Amino acid sequence: MRSTMTFLMRLHRIDQLIQEAGIVSFEKMQQELQCSSPTLKRDLRYMREELGAPIVYSYTQNGYYYAQDSKIASNKLQSVSAPIPASWYGADELYVFMSVLQMLDRIQADKSGLLSGDMRPLRARLLSLVRSDMITTRELAKRVKVIGDEYKHVNLPYFPLVGYAVSHRRRLRITYFAQGRGVESLREISPLRLVHYKNRWYVDAWCHQSDGLRKFAVENIRSAELSKKKCCSVAMRTIEDYFDSTYGIFSADQQERATAKIRIDATMAPYVRNEIWHREQTMTSAEDGSIVLEVPYAVETELLSRILGLGVHARVLAPAALAERVAKEAAAVLRQYDASLSEAEA
Repeated sequence: MRSTMTFLMRLHRIDQLIQEAGIVSFEKMQQELQCSSPTLKRDLRYMREELGAPIVYSYTQNGYYYAQDSKIASNKLQSVSAPIPASWYGADELYVFMSVLQMLDRIQADKSGLLSGDMRPLRARLLSLVRSDMITTRELAKRVKVIGDEYKHVNLPYFPLVGYAVSHRRRLRITYFAQGRGVESLREISPLRLVHYKNRWYVDAWCHQSDGLRKFAVENIRSAELSKKKCCSVAMRTIEDYFDSTYGIFSADQQERATAKIRIDATMAPYVRNEIWHREQTMTSAEDGSIVLEVPYAVETELLSRILGLGVHARVLAPAALAERVAKEAAAVLRQYDASLSEAEA
């Protein structure tokens, strides 16, 4: 008799049969699993010896059952004391696993990188963890694909120097171009941490000109020179508390934040429901299928693009200033298209 079940599938089915029936005969198990007698005996022995499952055979009732644990006050028969391995990978672990493989491939392809030559054995070691009883590595590569954010290469000539300064705790003298104001300035900074966010690298630093914590986009550094001075000391907890909520639509000091209240209709709600705009966001579902998303923010720029990207499916309920800003942006977009249509008709 040849079973169509895998080893792990059989273990899960044995556990399920005993939990549902309370006591199950050997013949019943064999019939359900469609496997040979020696195979079933090996499975039961594995569950007892390797997983610690308290499986007991009753001669009087001619069946297997889970022995009750005297420490647990319950009338139900207890399941295995050690978990049976999952019959397949979980969603989170497979996403991370495949993403790491893709990242290793990207590093290996960059022949100028310091780690390029070390990626092949590391990748092979990672692939060796794939369970052959679940899927082969060849099939895994063909049958599972993770589509993440597109990575765009940006030339960052001063990135190695900034990285060196971070790792060796040395100050930098930089010429920095502030895009918002369109001006350059000379600064001395103590680089504290490198952060990658939305395909851009930033350096969180103590700016000695401003005498405070600031973040700088590495791509906007026009020149950089290593100083002999050591970086000033800032506790990592202070760095995290100050900077971790300052990226994207939430950039600014904590005291300056507001909370946007956005209603998203039933058409787009299923898509937005699984998105994370901020770790402190809240969602409230309505009976009509819509949701109300509440998001803390400070700088409106990125938040505006997200709201406008939802078109007529999103409406700002509060604050009034944000609703007015969205309305003005939408009106400007409409005027742009009205002008284009008028020119085409002319």
